[in-house]
Amino acid sequence: MPLPAQFQSSFSSPLTTHPAPTALQGRSSLASETRRLQPQKNNRFLRSRQRIQGELKSGDRFNGWLSSWTDDYMLRSVKPGQQIEVNLKSNRFDAYLELLDGKSKRVLLYGEDIDVVNSDARIIFTAKPGVRYQLRVSVSPTPARTSKDQGKYVLQSRVIPPVSGNFNFFYGYGLVNAASAVAQAIGKPAFADVAPSGNANWGIDAIKAPAVWAQGYMGQDVVVAVVDTGIDYTHPDLRDNLWTNSREIAGNGFDDDSNGFIDDINGWDFVSQDNDPQDIDGHGTVGAGIIAASGQTGSAQGVAYRAKIMPVRVLSDNEDSQDSTAVANGIRYAVQNGAKVINLSLSSSGARSLFKSLPENEAALQYAQQAGVTVVMASGNDREDYGTLRPIEPAYSATRGFGIAVGAVDRNLQLADFSNPAGNKPLNFVVAPGVDIFSTSKSGGYLADNVGTSFSTPFVSGIAALMLSADPALSPDQIQAIFNATATQNVGLYP
Repeated sequence: MPLPAQFQSSFSSPLTTHPAPTALQGRSSLASETRRLQPQKNNRFLRSRQRIQGELKSGDRFNGWLSSWTDDYMLRSVKPGQQIEVNLKSNRFDAYLELLDGKSKRVLLYGEDIDVVNSDARIIFTAKPGVRYQLRVSVSPTPARTSKDQGKYVLQSRVIPPVSGNFNFFYGYGLVNAASAVAQAIGKPAFADVAPSGNANWGIDAIKAPAVWAQGYMGQDVVVAVVDTGIDYTHPDLRDNLWTNSREIAGNGFDDDSNGFIDDINGWDFVSQDNDPQDIDGHGTVGAGIIAASGQTGSAQGVAYRAKIMPVRVLSDNEDSQDSTAVANGIRYAVQNGAKVINLSLSSSGARSLFKSLPENEAALQYAQQAGVTVVMASGNDREDYGTLRPIEPAYSATRGFGIAVGAVDRNLQLADFSNPAGNKPLNFVVAPGVDIFSTSKSGGYLADNVGTSFSTPFVSGIAALMLSADPALSPDQIQAIFNATATQNVGLYP
């Protein structure tokens, strides 16, 4: 697998590598049983807490789609509601795992590379009543160059210990509810539901934003920084909600407000180091529209459609950056220039892992928190491919109180199969719509099929803006606590 770029968006894409943690968190204290496989091919079982040594070899069942020899196991001793983790490791072949419905043989999940530095595989899932689960071991359909087509392996399963309270391993505190969150922010009971808005963005009704609009809160006087690939600031549904630096005189070549940036009338580009944060890629424009599209063209309104959007470009046209300080600098710029909410629909990494914290980002997030700015971050899109056990960085900084991590649900309010879980360490974590999302796009256009935690995150940023328009004195800690307290747990799980 190729090495990831130092910064990537959290857009769900088969072309983007999102490696998972290099070590397992929270291993069960229960002893694992180890045994050698018996030669009978049709009598293989794996219990929910077991370690097995096996071998792929010529003569095993061959799967033409996978182009690989395969070993199948029926998973036993699994109870409904248990969260199961299965790991496959081999130093001979590029490991690949599939989870199947044992009756219909339908593939439910698959797991591939756990990290760029190895080729192991992992799957995590919640067991459902009445389902017999089957595991399939094989070589990856897209193996590393050094992979053999057979060899020994270790297959290990465990039950992930439940997290106490109303915090769920997969979806944290649950689905955001704007009507409850904004009402609680001003000490009132949840606002009454209103008729469906007919918004082209189905997520607007799912989070109950129209009930907040009916109370007169639309994000007025709140600046939301979109730290991303930039924004199409000429878009007809964004240009009227574009933040303007009133302390700067356009085009005079001077840093009038002495903030260190010349002529930064509408934000800054930390990729090209200039005052033109135009979005060539389109990723940031989608997020900006979810937050604050005006809807003047008759298309979808954003969650906080009277908020102001501050464009801060830190990702290049292919949604990455080799400058390890770009995100941190973008966060600091947003804070110093009046943003009250910062949207981070991106992931950061060291040289090799999307789960390695960068000190400069940690410091910038802490700086924002101390300055009274709420940061909202994408959890990542790696669960289905890599069996990820927690959010990526910088979203995992929410464990330290620096912001809010956000996962994604689909139209059926099921956790999206790609959405990274909250994990077994409580943190500020909620979920929001993130599949088939309608929003603004580059060059003045619109897209209706946006998928990923990159696009669930702006819903939460928009609600934070609604809360601040209702009570501008809210602190980040208060906003985080309100989200956690008002989220609903009617979230389905896949498989």
